[in-house]
Amino acid sequence: MRRTCLVFFVLSVSVPRAAWPQGGTPLGDEFRVNTYTTGGQLGADVAADASGNFVVVWWGDGEGESSGVFGQRFASSGAPLGSEFRVNSSTANSQASPSVAADSAGNFVVAWSSGFAYAFDVFGQRFASDGTPVGSEFRINTHTPQSQFLPSVAVDPAGNFVVVWSSDGQDGSYRGIFGQRFTSSGAPLGPEFRVNTYTTNFQDHAAVAADAAGNFVVTWSSGLEYGFEADVFAQRFASNGAPLGLEFRVNSYTTDGQGDPAVAAAPSGGFVVVWDGQAQSDAGVFAQRFAASGVPLGAGFRVNTIPASGNPSVATDAAGNFVVGWGSSAVPADVFGQRFASDGTPAGPQFRINTFTPQQQKTTAIAADPTGNFVVTWDGYGQDGSFTGVFGQRFGRIVPVDLTNVSVE
Repeated sequence: MRRTCLVFFVLSVSVPRAAWPQGGTPLGDEFRVNTYTTGGQLGADVAADASGNFVVVWWGDGEGESSGVFGQRFASSGAPLGSEFRVNSSTANSQASPSVAADSAGNFVVAWSSGFAYAFDVFGQRFASDGTPVGSEFRINTHTPQSQFLPSVAVDPAGNFVVVWSSDGQDGSYRGIFGQRFTSSGAPLGPEFRVNTYTTNFQDHAAVAADAAGNFVVTWSSGLEYGFEADVFAQRFASNGAPLGLEFRVNSYTTDGQGDPAVAAAPSGGFVVVWDGQAQSDAGVFAQRFAASGVPLGAGFRVNTIPASGNPSVATDAAGNFVVGWGSSAVPADVFGQRFASDGTPAGPQFRINTFTPQQQKTTAIAADPTGNFVVTWDGYGQDGSFTGVFGQRFGRIVPVDLTNVSVE
């Protein structure tokens, strides 16, 4: 009925452009990711391969273990591939805050925080496309005093990967962003390196994305450098780890706080950064597009139409079209999405991602396949019969419909 009404509307009024964006509709029903439901399962991340198969990782009270990292693989159809599995081998202390990335063949790597109190390290585990662990779990950070935590991982099509994280006290101030590159076989490429140039106060909440050539960009929150609170900064790197230019501020509006960034890169090297922010006291999700050279493409813009939203995620397809997801801060809360063409034009209206609406749905993660099909995961409170569970929804790509020769009465 909705599609019939849309067609009627298009044919009954003047059409301002040659193509009306269609698609992006849900593929199947909302689904629960986790099998084990006791206690809390939360903080999910998701990665997709070139065929649209995807893997979701999260942390929680799985299999009787206190705070472990778990995963579940899915086919592009949404069918589970095998059973839920534990990512971490060591079960001492807490394992939390996982990040996952996959290469074009579906091999994937997971990074997470492991430790207790104020002493965490970043660990990783590589997996083959069939979910088989490749080698043993390994510590990613070299510097071990205080805490190294909140990792983000990106993989290039050949399987080489880079991990970035927050490190307390290592850059001479409160907190800095550090990284380590690896070959597809898991061998370190060069030493651990500092990402941020400006070191005063807090540099935190890092995110990383890689293009088809292995060049990568890191973005993070920088406290008290510009404005009264925090701003979002970024640094580009060549595939060999050499910095490309200087670190730069992503946001233009500097009053109040801008933080919690996420980044996605197109195969050609262009990238988009999204973040929580303020614009004239209107809290929401904001974005800035960049060319592969790091030059901003247009001005920054607000993504959401419903104010008081945050914790964004973003993914791109092979053509550079992108989708942004976020959670609202309303009570009860829902998760929303907005699709964009590669030139930053909104492709349809903002849409609600979750179907189940009681209690709270928040903290999204998004992965897209090369054709633009995408999957969103989020934390759902009370939905799996316990405290929190991980849920997902698949969506189809945007299919432009040529209306050039349509007669409009």
